[in-house]
Amino acid sequence: GHDVLGGAQTGTGKTAAFGLPLLNRLGKATPVNGPRKPRALILVPTRELAVQVSDDLAHAASLTPVRVTTIYGGRPYEEQLAALEQGVDVVVGTPGRLIDLWRRGDLNLSAVAILVLDEADEMLDMGFLPDIETLWAAVRDDVQAMLFSATMPGQILSLARAKMHTPVHIRAEAADAPST
Repeated sequence: GHDVLGGAQTGTGKTAAFGLPLLNRLGKATPVNGPRKPRALILVPTRELAVQVSDDLAHAASLTPVRVTTIYGGRPYEEQLAALEQGVDVVVGTPGRLIDLWRRGDLNLSAVAILVLDEADEMLDMGFLPDIETLWAAVRDDVQAMLFSATMPGQILSLARAKMHTPVHIRAEAADAPST
């Protein structure tokens, strides 16, 4: 339930680090029937990463009632809208399409209790800071925020200071590796 600021190189298991606790937390409170709004939002910089993270989480959640969907640009809206209408618990996506669906009223973020920024440094390098701020402002004030990044440039630390509530700092690296 704590905010987390995590530093680790690509390929070190960050998806499992945030995904398994996220699924555990959501799985304990997932209704089997009835309407569902997304309760977790995972922002990633690219379509490829969105698909990878979503596939990993869907596989891990396969024996639970938790539903995961992927939303990104470059594919038809209909499939994504149908998934949202059926109800999902976790949305993994890229900022542009997420904002588009939110502004259209198709993506309801009012129940999002967990917000994850994966590869935050890449998102900032790609110019997504305004989009991140827009989506962060659209979720609940008491959202649990988890920000993961291979590097911790000043913009990420400033974002963490401005938006996160006393985050736990975790740095994963080999003993002989240069500082992350």
